[in-house]
Amino acid sequence: MSEVAVAVWSSNQHKFVNVSYKRVMARKSLDEICHYAEVEIPESERSLFHKHGIFQVRYLSPYITEGRGEYNGKYGYHPVTTVYIDNVDEETEKSSHGIIVSGRSKARDIIDSKWSDTILGQPTLLQILRKIAGEFGFDNDDVICLPTTAGDITRTVNSFSWENESPWAKLLTIADAQGLIITSNQLGGLYITQPARGTCDWGFAIEEGVNVRHPRRSESGAEQFHTYTVKASGGEATVTDPTCPNKRKLTINLTEFIIDRDKLLRRAKTEMLRRREDKITCTLSGWGLTEAQIKKLGGTYHKEIFWEVNLLTPVKLPSCKVNANMLISQVEYTADSSTFSCDVTLVKPEAYR
Repeated sequence: MSEVAVAVWSSNQHKFVNVSYKRVMARKSLDEICHYAEVEIPESERSLFHKHGIFQVRYLSPYITEGRGEYNGKYGYHPVTTVYIDNVDEETEKSSHGIIVSGRSKARDIIDSKWSDTILGQPTLLQILRKIAGEFGFDNDDVICLPTTAGDITRTVNSFSWENESPWAKLLTIADAQGLIITSNQLGGLYITQPARGTCDWGFAIEEGVNVRHPRRSESGAEQFHTYTVKASGGEATVTDPTCPNKRKLTINLTEFIIDRDKLLRRAKTEMLRRREDKITCTLSGWGLTEAQIKKLGGTYHKEIFWEVNLLTPVKLPSCKVNANMLISQVEYTADSSTFSCDVTLVKPEAYR
């Protein structure tokens, strides 16, 4: 039977050590580069958790082929996420002592840092990302393009510099201009890929009455504007959102960035589509494929078994009048000692293409 496990890195033993926990939550989002995770632990495990330490959330199954040695052959495991600890919060009440540990993916260090630099020589986006990430302990193998068989799928960049700031916003802007996204992987590394990767034949589907407990639809106009203008290097492009009847305007200035008008227009359209915030959230049992589906794979090496962001999946939700392929923009996994489930947020694929 499948289980969820938490393991913390032991600097003394130079390996991950399994720990007991009361509750765990992990979140991945296309709008947040870092994964976020928090775990509630008993007081007996407190000595293993320290700020800047590392913990990993794992999914165990007797039908997963990797990592079986760590669980005496009974289970194999896939990491769900690997995070660096930001906070260890303790709260003592009359009859209880609560300890919550929270953290983010390793890319937090890039996002939180501010400094100045310039990268010359017309490098590709992948080369830029590897150079910046390398300053924070990432190896080249930690920063890749997907699919790995395609090599470097990124294009050259005419200039890249930043001044007393994190370069992260500019990296995302370049990725968007090239029709790509950057996000963290399950081991804490980074990858670049095309948005809305196609559906696979491994059994992922969301269907009301089958694996959906209750779908919730959310429409928000709080962050929506009527016109979007993007400017860079003396050029600009503007798009109008007919679904937003007010006269609010948003102008985005891309400094020190050479970009043609077509890419400026793409950025403006992307901003418009994402801010419409027409989303459906479904609570699903489990964290991905069922045990029977995993067994049917006949081996899990290089196969996806979790609900993951950027996965295009068939969705049938009659109560929401939806029967189409939709894109997963966020997944929030939760588990306690006896049950586990996840909330999957679905959007139209155009918002990330």
